[in-house]
Amino acid sequence: MSTVDRDRRTTGWQIAGIAFLGGVGGGVVFPILPVIGMDLGISGFMIGLILSANRITRLGFNPITGSLLDRFGARWPVAIGLAIEALGTLAFSIGLVADSPGAWFLAGRVIWGVGSSLLLVGTLAAVMAIAPQARRGGMTARVRTAISLGLPAGLVIGGLIADGASANAAFLTATALSVVAALLAVVVLPPTSGRSPEPAEQRSKPETTREQWRALLGLKTLRIIWGANALLFFAVSGVLLATIAVLVDQRGLFVFGLGAEGSAGLLMAVLMSARAGASLAAGRVLDRTQSRTRLLLPAMALVAIGFAGLGLATSAVTAAMALLVIGVGSGGLTIPMLTLLGDVTPPHLHGRALSVYQWSSDFGGALGPAAGLELGRLVGFGPSYAGVGLLMLAMALPLCGLIARER
Repeated sequence: MSTVDRDRRTTGWQIAGIAFLGGVGGGVVFPILPVIGMDLGISGFMIGLILSANRITRLGFNPITGSLLDRFGARWPVAIGLAIEALGTLAFSIGLVADSPGAWFLAGRVIWGVGSSLLLVGTLAAVMAIAPQARRGGMTARVRTAISLGLPAGLVIGGLIADGASANAAFLTATALSVVAALLAVVVLPPTSGRSPEPAEQRSKPETTREQWRALLGLKTLRIIWGANALLFFAVSGVLLATIAVLVDQRGLFVFGLGAEGSAGLLMAVLMSARAGASLAAGRVLDRTQSRTRLLLPAMALVAIGFAGLGLATSAVTAAMALLVIGVGSGGLTIPMLTLLGDVTPPHLHGRALSVYQWSSDFGGALGPAAGLELGRLVGFGPSYAGVGLLMLAMALPLCGLIARER
């Protein structure tokens, strides 16, 4: 391995570490807010709005993030995003002693949404800028997996600190983690990471921002990737995440004598672990083959089969097996789509393409909980999960289009 390749590999791992720390900071506060909110007399509706405010904020801010990354590179947007996340968690600390805690918590989640947009999109843009095409799958997989694992790690850390010390100690820990990650971003990220030079013909005739967005949105491959990603997040991060505890409670799928919430957490850990392992494996496969699309249809089928199996699950073991299958399938879908996005997008538009990718994630994840809970109430979770599985199978035609276009 050459010195340049070794440096790129090291920087890729460092970017993954920054992404992980940023995700941990967000996860720390998530399990605490509902409990603290109830204790402070905040209504259930307001608590739900607070928890979803960061995703709603990202829907509006993601396109701005993409433009900033394409113009300035990833170093300062990522560092500033982490600093903004630190301010958001400080707002949570203030909310504990303020007269209007709900307003402070909501403001904190909105602020956090801006910061997390810069972090999530920025770290992926940074690694794509330094990853050669032959190693893009593996390097992208590491960063994406770090993002995925940061949140559940934060959930555990936040819960332990809140139980052992106090909620404020957990919030201050999250603030400190975000500050440390911001400093690392300044030191680690190259000045031009996440920003690739425009081709010479575009420098001689600069495109307007509108023309750049029009060119990006006109790429059919990207539109398919964004749509498939929205559906995947609707299913897994939306419907499943919002309903798994209710399913466990209704069917008695308890694990190790825990209640519905604890059992659901352990079952989701199976999914997250499988997803992380499958993502890393998919990255290695992509770097060893010339095809970016060979995993898409099998992975899509696994997600559909997993949802059907979960709808039929009558024990914790069968539910865990179904979630493992969903995790493997979702990991096998995400990394090929991200890698293909990096291949087909003009390098100077990576930030914008990734911002729309993140927008599609947030849109699907925001729509899924309401749909999943309402369908579960009306028709039951078995038919609901079967319907989600059929939706996943509806991906087959557009994914076949991606395969045909690659050939």
